[in-house]
Amino acid sequence: MTAPELWLASTSPRRSDLLARAGIRFACCEPGPEYAAGGDEHGSERGEPSALALQRAARKGAGATVPDPAVPVLAVDTVVDLDGRELGKPRDRAQAEAMLRELAGRTHRVHTAHWLGLGGRSWSRVATAVVACGEHAPGALERYLDSGQWRGKAGSYGVQDEAQGFFRVVAGAYDTVVGLHVPAVVELLALLRAESG
Repeated sequence: MTAPELWLASTSPRRSDLLARAGIRFACCEPGPEYAAGGDEHGSERGEPSALALQRAARKGAGATVPDPAVPVLAVDTVVDLDGRELGKPRDRAQAEAMLRELAGRTHRVHTAHWLGLGGRSWSRVATAVVACGEHAPGALERYLDSGQWRGKAGSYGVQDEAQGFFRVVAGAYDTVVGLHVPAVVELLALLRAESG
């Protein structure tokens, strides 16, 4: 079996799919803790959203269970930024509905932070996209909530979710909103190779 180019410290099938489609050889490993001690993935953390994403990606990567330390590890984190405030992952349907109603008719930013580490060195990049959320047509919000596709997702939605049709990317890359910007990963791998000589 050919050795992977990197370990992906993630359990996200969406991130795995994006890397596979890009032809990057990888294998998954268990990520480190996403949140600092006492942190909570639900709701919002205080701080600048893109900086929060970088902190979480670094924690996931630095704390990952890596089977082969000679292979770099990639960790990624995505946050939804509404007017400089993070919208986290919903606790339940009621919180998801509140977030989705808050996003309706507005634009927001999505930041995806990428952290690549090897041998005590690390490199990072943040990709940002702008997403518009339309007003919900009658019944559309309820159908999406009934689908359950919002569970475990920042801002209570996935732009790729089949059950919703109200979010669209208006600036930046679609894959950034899905949860991994492939060009950022390619750039980080190139930086690692350049510094490794």
